[in-house]
Amino acid sequence: MADSKELTSSCFCGRSTYTFSVPTSSLPLDLRLCSCDISRRTSGTLFTSYITVPAGNPEPDLSTLTAYESSSILTRHFCSTCGTHMFLEYRADEHFEVASGTLQLESTDGIVDYKDHIWIEDTLDGGASQFVTHINDKCLSRYLRKAGESEQIPVEWNHPSRPPASETEFKKEEGYTAVELRNYIYAHCHCRGVGMYIWVPNHELATSPYPDLLIPFNLPDAEEKRQNHEDVKWFGQSRKQYKDNAYMQPTRHLAGLCACKSCRRASGFEITAWAFVPTSCITLDGGSNVGFQRKPFWPDMTTLKEYRSSEATTRAFCGTCGATVFCDVDRGEQKDGPWGGIIDVAVGLFASKSGTRAENMLAWWPNRVSFAEEALNKGLVKGLEEGMRAWAERNKGEDYVAVMEGPEWEKDNPMVQKRVGGSE
Repeated sequence: MADSKELTSSCFCGRSTYTFSVPTSSLPLDLRLCSCDISRRTSGTLFTSYITVPAGNPEPDLSTLTAYESSSILTRHFCSTCGTHMFLEYRADEHFEVASGTLQLESTDGIVDYKDHIWIEDTLDGGASQFVTHINDKCLSRYLRKAGESEQIPVEWNHPSRPPASETEFKKEEGYTAVELRNYIYAHCHCRGVGMYIWVPNHELATSPYPDLLIPFNLPDAEEKRQNHEDVKWFGQSRKQYKDNAYMQPTRHLAGLCACKSCRRASGFEITAWAFVPTSCITLDGGSNVGFQRKPFWPDMTTLKEYRSSEATTRAFCGTCGATVFCDVDRGEQKDGPWGGIIDVAVGLFASKSGTRAENMLAWWPNRVSFAEEALNKGLVKGLEEGMRAWAERNKGEDYVAVMEGPEWEKDNPMVQKRVGGSE
């Protein structure tokens, strides 16, 4: 019908699809970016967004999905096979909402309109709302809790209970191990079926080529440039990473945002937040006794499920609440393979006293959203890239703003010209 537009959503593996119609007069559809604890813990990313299914549409088939009652208000439905979040089902009126990253379109620009950030209060540090303040030159409203019903807050808001930075920094004392100093962050999903400890970096225990976040794969000669023949430990971050060409012990893991089609289809949301962590820095216990395990991932963690999203990539998610947990590129034998033990860990699971950006453990790369060229919504990604550069400028010189310096990195590197937030 001319007065309606048909939209289709699908999970990654295709076992769940749903087609519904929206009035053309309602386009673009209003979307809110939710940063509440439940959304982050069930998705693994920093914010989620959903589209309300108008009345009169058929109910979706839920037979291939796992239901998770995340609160007394609603139930979340995600694919039992691939983990894609598909729907919210509200108890009060039984209406459904569709995860916006599942739409089967080339672009949602003009289809959706991001209006505001909600439930920022849960983040302690403002979360990703500090990364994206404007979309399509329009300022997003910022609410502590519900939109229109709670206080609006400034960009630099921090929760009154957030500890001073000095209290969340990890200790660096000569003669003591990270275990003795308890230098870790606990990361867990909403149901707590998945939980692990992320430790401060040890740069000596991994090697890796550059990811698309640092060397865009679509650049000329990208394959050669990303090989990292000099073995730069880009994933171990510190503002003073290089000094007089000598390597210094990193204090943070590199983190960044990804807009690739695979991550979007696996999670159900447009943007995924990843930390690049050596597997030697991940343990099942706080005593650093139970190390990371692959093939399968920790078999004692019974809720963790795996999905092979491509020949080269295995993803892991919680089979109970649906949280994205890992993205693992196939690297052969880990000690001999080119990636040498790096795995992507979903940042939305990190439980840091410093807030959801986990700035006491992570340094965020502000110069690019990974695979921005594949973004479902170009306006959102453009807003993120502009917003992250502005965030880096506001926080220039802080250790949680990632930089790459030194002769190996600066030699013929296309991203150097965009570098912001580094030391003078």
